[in-house]
Amino acid sequence: MKVTKRNGELELYNCKKIKKAIKFACDGLNVNSLKLEARFDEFLFDGITTNSIQLNLINHAKNLATASDDKWVFVAGRLASMELWSSTKAYEIPFSVFVSDMIAKGIYKHEGLLKYSKEDYDYLGSLINQEYDLQHSIASVTTFIQKYLVKGECIQQVMMVNAMIYASAEKNKEDRLKYAAEWYNLFASRKISKATPHWTGLRFAESTGSCFVLAINDDIDSIMSNAHRVAKISKDGGGVGTYWGYVRAKGDMIGGEYGLSGGVLPMMKIFNDTIVAFNQRGKRKGAITIALPIWHKDIVEFLECRSELGDLRTKLFDTQPQIVIEDLYMNMKKQDKTQIWYTFSPHEVEVVLGFNLNDYSGPEFDDKYQQAVQAYKEGKIKVVNEIKVIELWKLILQAAIEKGVPYIIWGSTLQYNNPNKHCGKAHSFNLCIESTSNFEADVTAHTCSLLSLVVGRLKSKEEIIYAARQATRILANTLTLNKTPVDISQAHVDMYRTIGVGIQGLQDYLALNNLTYEDLDEISELAELIQYGCVLESVQLAKERDAYPMFKGSRWDTGEQFDAYIKNSKSTLTDWETLKQEVKKYGVYTSQHTSPAPNTSTSIAMDASAGVQPSYNSFFFEDNINGLLPVTSMYLQENPILYSYVFGMYDQVKLTKMIGRLQIWMDTGISAEYVIDKNYQSPTAKQISDLYDSSWEEGNKGVYYLRTIKQNEKKEQDDSCVACAG
Repeated sequence: MKVTKRNGELELYNCKKIKKAIKFACDGLNVNSLKLEARFDEFLFDGITTNSIQLNLINHAKNLATASDDKWVFVAGRLASMELWSSTKAYEIPFSVFVSDMIAKGIYKHEGLLKYSKEDYDYLGSLINQEYDLQHSIASVTTFIQKYLVKGECIQQVMMVNAMIYASAEKNKEDRLKYAAEWYNLFASRKISKATPHWTGLRFAESTGSCFVLAINDDIDSIMSNAHRVAKISKDGGGVGTYWGYVRAKGDMIGGEYGLSGGVLPMMKIFNDTIVAFNQRGKRKGAITIALPIWHKDIVEFLECRSELGDLRTKLFDTQPQIVIEDLYMNMKKQDKTQIWYTFSPHEVEVVLGFNLNDYSGPEFDDKYQQAVQAYKEGKIKVVNEIKVIELWKLILQAAIEKGVPYIIWGSTLQYNNPNKHCGKAHSFNLCIESTSNFEADVTAHTCSLLSLVVGRLKSKEEIIYAARQATRILANTLTLNKTPVDISQAHVDMYRTIGVGIQGLQDYLALNNLTYEDLDEISELAELIQYGCVLESVQLAKERDAYPMFKGSRWDTGEQFDAYIKNSKSTLTDWETLKQEVKKYGVYTSQHTSPAPNTSTSIAMDASAGVQPSYNSFFFEDNINGLLPVTSMYLQENPILYSYVFGMYDQVKLTKMIGRLQIWMDTGISAEYVIDKNYQSPTAKQISDLYDSSWEEGNKGVYYLRTIKQNEKKEQDDSCVACAG
């Protein structure tokens, strides 16, 4: 029998070559290589191509993977990496030649690559270790090939190219080489995970921004110009959040005449359709969330925006709605659910009373809200709706049970803990509700770039701090390297320098350290170490460069930001008092530092559990255009009990307590979704209500998706992450 080589030549089939490849792929993985050899012989035929042989080996290997024999996913991954090496030949040419060729072809466009000499390329190229590829599962390799690599690339080359671009922001050559080497090692060992926009945009000189949030003003120019901005952001790969609290409600005046305004829903529809039309670099569909405060008169219609009932012209089927809830409403619900909740049009309130309810939060909001209520009772305000607190709450719960949304944002908590509340307001969150900061309609758009620490691979507390420091510097450098998609995005970067270091693989970290989600002190210490490392590096950057422009008067400047850190600190490796004084003296370079995102897509590439969520399925099959891909957990064989601990019967309210402990340290938000497993229980209104109440009481800033696992399945009903950091 003969085989067809890649160059078209025929040669005699040599079973020894196949056995050698199988032995190499199985080495050290505690699998029986004979299983693969036995399966493979059945599919040989005369003239078969070497590529087909390799693909058959990969398919047979992945088909052998089970929960009890999961190492086959890495056998298949090794075979897939070997096929990538053979097809590209990329590792066979000098690194300097490879990069020069990619630049000459117009593929690599980032000018940071031009800051390195041939000698620099030769040195850094010598550090590239293609054996890191052999640590990837088949799902990981497939994700890289399909989503992140372009023709001619291999994984480790891209790891180094990205590291070099990040390091190119350093002023001197020695630092550029030092950090490029360090950061390559962190990327290659998959201890730091880059968000998707970094993979798909950085080396091509495109935006690496993950999260954008814009406010819409109450005029046609703002509405249409922001629709244009949303299109540009989505085209560049960003997820978009929009806040609509300033737009007048249905029935409000136009030109001084009442009853003419159509409200927010028809305008929101424009944005819904825009995000459908402009996908994210052709890699995935566009994604948007639209936020409305609970006091807005259009809130009831907004809660029905995903329902199939009613006027389809106002439906937002491609939009994730979020509701911003002030403490006043929750306290009224807690005290007397039968009280009347009044909803207003912001435009009319401003015209009649001279202030805008959107500009206030907490006790200040309470006062302004009561002034609006009194004005309504006196007949000064007309565009108002009355609804019992409990009836509005029921509508929220109904929408959550039926559609998994709206996202819930605790507005008072968000603003109270806002480091920059002295100069603005964070109205709502980004698409995955882990990232926000001050933003102002048509002036600034919240902008944030994300990385995550793959904490399951960080083997010591000291390494956690080190990785957090490195991640902070990497993201700080993107602020100067990043190409922002819209003007008001750059304005925000210039003022606030917001970054987001996240947590990926918390379930893996717990399994590694023989912990569960109820070990709150240990989880809290992990978050403390991360935040400490981030702030340490931010101070160092402020010493080298400067403090962010809005630092004066911030919670960092006053020391207020450190109160909770000092009070809750349990680690022997942190010294918050000393760091507080350092910040007072030098400032911080970046205003916000930590934003744990869901990381659904990138976690597959990293072979890690997603975000801070429990692994509701320790071994499953991911749908893919090439068939089902087996996905396993990092330490499944070492600690299977801890991976199965949360399945089905885990109390989701306990998760709100865990998120609350993390939130003490995270200075932005946390993407926290909750899962109801219908194999064990059906979601009830009371169950969801208790979960939301707990989230608010624990000091969380919001609730992401409410997901369900169907009966007789062990996978979420909708586990696709269309989020900005996916």
